[in-house]
Amino acid sequence: MPLPRLPLQVFEAFEHVARLGSMQGAAREMGMSISSVSHHVARLEEALGVTLLDRSSRPFSLTREGREMLHHLTAGLQHLRRATNETAIGGLLGTRSLHIGIVEDFESNVAPELAVVLAGRMPNAKLSIRNVLSHEAPDLLRRGKLDISIASEVDAVSPNLTVFPILREPYVLVAPSDFAGDGADLLKGRTTLPFLRFNPDHQIGRQIEAHLARNRIVLPERVSFDSVQSIMAVVANGDGWSILTPVGFARAQRFAERTKMLPLPLATFSRQISLTARNDFDMQTARAVADLVQQNVMSSVMRNVVSAYPWLDGTVSIGPSQSA
Repeated sequence: MPLPRLPLQVFEAFEHVARLGSMQGAAREMGMSISSVSHHVARLEEALGVTLLDRSSRPFSLTREGREMLHHLTAGLQHLRRATNETAIGGLLGTRSLHIGIVEDFESNVAPELAVVLAGRMPNAKLSIRNVLSHEAPDLLRRGKLDISIASEVDAVSPNLTVFPILREPYVLVAPSDFAGDGADLLKGRTTLPFLRFNPDHQIGRQIEAHLARNRIVLPERVSFDSVQSIMAVVANGDGWSILTPVGFARAQRFAERTKMLPLPLATFSRQISLTARNDFDMQTARAVADLVQQNVMSSVMRNVVSAYPWLDGTVSIGPSQSA
């Protein structure tokens, strides 16, 4: 059959609703009204002559036709978005140097993809991509040591820096795969497993400690680490538990079979990952890089994690930070 003559936004609306199971969630991510999103999805169904969403359930589920549509549509939209952003990043052709700092959580998946794209767009420039700690990134940007950072947002942002939100993700518990208890058992000390802390000098360590303190939870101070990989190795060996994020869990995939994530039984507590650029950097290019990273995180990292842990669905979102 001929392709339906519909705006690209119609297909994007369906993809968002299918992924989130909610018109409201899709509207929030797309910056549109709920009625507009609903109208777009209805137009697509009318053009195809099939029902794509089962609206009798909450969250919405896909019909057989909806699943088939999403399968083919997702790949096509990813190619279009990547092409659009890579074209925008083409503005870097005249750049002599580019220095990027990125948190280690993205070292094994997002950083290599970004390096391939940028190296292709900057054949004669000096390109540097280095790991940074989130709390150090703002100062490195202000001192001109970095042009862009991709890291966890700090509490205060300098007026000389511009922030592009990429991903908001919840904090979760991680325990050995054979742990039979729940999150409350861990937080209330009803287990012999020790709590494995992040170094409190790090942004993630400070955030976790502050949230525990707000909830009047006191855990013995026995072990602390600088990296997710070290924590996951100890958890996988059955020697402790910790609090981290789905992105961190996904990075340590070699330990996935011997560990598991559990919901954190506390008030909403999340981390915002953003791209921050110096104001003298080209903002169109910065936004394109942020979009490219965002797409890579959602397609190659978060979708796999949410598929393995469906209770995460709806807790990971694109957009500005919200209070923890």
